[in-house]
Amino acid sequence: VGDKQGERRLTSLYNERDAWEATKKVWASLFGLRPWVSLAKAGRSFHDLNMAVLVQELVPAKYAFVLHTKNPFTEDPNEVYGEIVPGRGETLVGNYPGRALSFRAKKGEQPVVSAFLSKSTWLRTQRCLIFRSDSNGEDLEGFAGAGLFESICAQEDVPCMVKFHRLQLISDSAYRNKLLQRIADVGREVEKAFGGAPQDIEGCVDPQDRIFIVQSRPQV
Repeated sequence: VGDKQGERRLTSLYNERDAWEATKKVWASLFGLRPWVSLAKAGRSFHDLNMAVLVQELVPAKYAFVLHTKNPFTEDPNEVYGEIVPGRGETLVGNYPGRALSFRAKKGEQPVVSAFLSKSTWLRTQRCLIFRSDSNGEDLEGFAGAGLFESICAQEDVPCMVKFHRLQLISDSAYRNKLLQRIADVGREVEKAFGGAPQDIEGCVDPQDRIFIVQSRPQV
């Protein structure tokens, strides 16, 4: 029953023309300038790259985050480091001015905010499908494949101005500490699920404050 309900939900989000346009944009990113430069530096050819397009239901993101289960600045394996922004995570990983809210959390201790949010734009998601690249780029020796290819929503996000005084992540310290602690705990569980190897994790929080893991890969 659950599978049928999920299938009906995805079908309701599907529009053939939008899906085809989004798929083409993901594929086109394979031949962009950034992959070409990385391939040239690694002495590799486009023929070494393989790509599939993943189709997923887009989670309506209240917040988006990235998480390193081993602090990349201190190399402390017992300290998680994360960054979080309101809305979809493109403002976090893309070329949007300002800083994310960054934090660190040691096991058994409260999270500590390293820097507060200064990004003025957040992206409100639409109810639709997202088309994401899945390539072998990160498996090719010498080729920096992470983040080179596009993820395209069938419906464009709506850019909105961040109203800091209304943002619970900023104005409510008790809520902020609880949410950051939950995110850190989820990160440690993901690390455990992958045999204890440090993980580079992307995820989001929906309007009901449920945490979703979008992807996890070994931290390098």
